[in-house]
Amino acid sequence: MKHPIHPVLVHLPLGLWPAAFLFDLLSRMEIGGNAMVRLSFWAILLGLLAALFAAVTGLIDWLQVKRDKPAWKIGLYHMALNVVVIGIFLFNAKGRLQSFRFDTEVDTRAFVLSLVGTALLVGSAYLGGLMVYDHGVGVARHSKKRRRAVAEAAGANLPEEKKA
Repeated sequence: MKHPIHPVLVHLPLGLWPAAFLFDLLSRMEIGGNAMVRLSFWAILLGLLAALFAAVTGLIDWLQVKRDKPAWKIGLYHMALNVVVIGIFLFNAKGRLQSFRFDTEVDTRAFVLSLVGTALLVGSAYLGGLMVYDHGVGVARHSKKRRRAVAEAAGANLPEEKKA
């Protein structure tokens, strides 16, 4: 597609799973009743669905990183952490399947799973950010000369090129 799709797809689980934790917290505070329990369950399920697509595209991006680069190892940790997070939320959804339609409050186990899954997700997102912002994974995918030509053609005010 000429641009990385993984960064686009990760926003869904990154938004939905912390939202599920928030809905769980509200249900534990006796706010919203069954509506919060249902919202949390559906947020977890939609996050899982989106995570499947994000995982595939992330794997494709990671396979393009050279093994001798520091970003490769960071990507390995990022991927391993995400596999754990997906497992936690999968287990969490399975545990809620029979009761989410009727419960007015999530049980302690489901609440703890949402908390731990969200905390690990934040750690994984940090590693993903390191790969992009510190190591440039997925950033410089096209030739600098080509990008400069496009910018010049659009009338961009560019600094002079450095002479080698």
